[in-house]
Amino acid sequence: MDIIPTRERWRSRLPHWEVEGHWHFVTIRCHGSLPDAVKLKLKQIHDSLQNIDAQTEEFHQLQRRYFLTTEKYLDMGSGFAPFIDSASCERCLDACMAMEKEGWLVGEATVMPNHVHLLILRQESEFSLKEILERFKGRSARWINQELNRSGRFWQQDWFDRWMRNEGELMKTITYIRNNPVKAKLVHEWSEYRWRMSTEL
Repeated sequence: MDIIPTRERWRSRLPHWEVEGHWHFVTIRCHGSLPDAVKLKLKQIHDSLQNIDAQTEEFHQLQRRYFLTTEKYLDMGSGFAPFIDSASCERCLDACMAMEKEGWLVGEATVMPNHVHLLILRQESEFSLKEILERFKGRSARWINQELNRSGRFWQQDWFDRWMRNEGELMKTITYIRNNPVKAKLVHEWSEYRWRMSTEL
């Protein structure tokens, strides 16, 4: 078995794993963006994940099921969807650029109506994956709430993340992130979508 250069592993509502020198695919959804019935399905998958070794194929399949279930309902645009407002989208991308100033390269970012996809890589940063995402969430929530003249919880407490095991998975993930607005019928071609950013990898 290969030795994986793990920086940090932790569990909150979901298992999380930061691996040195690897890209991380992250999806963060807005608080109140999923119906209760869907959250119940996700809880059942989550409970199963808690007792499975993260390096097994069974874990990978359950993690994928969790992600696909979430995405299916998020793409319907139900619930709290603040990113139909252009100023909110701009503030979210500003928060992505702030991550880069703190030492995390943003390879891809796509802001959907009620969630955001990120592909990020730690470079020279004092902040761990957990810390940089908490900073992103706090900063963007504050800025966007100000734009919308609202208060209260903005993001869901936890997020989905997966480190990229190889080049094939990385390329597949880039394609997924870019095409999510197409799949959600927001545009016909991914290059038409305004609320995204990418870096040549």
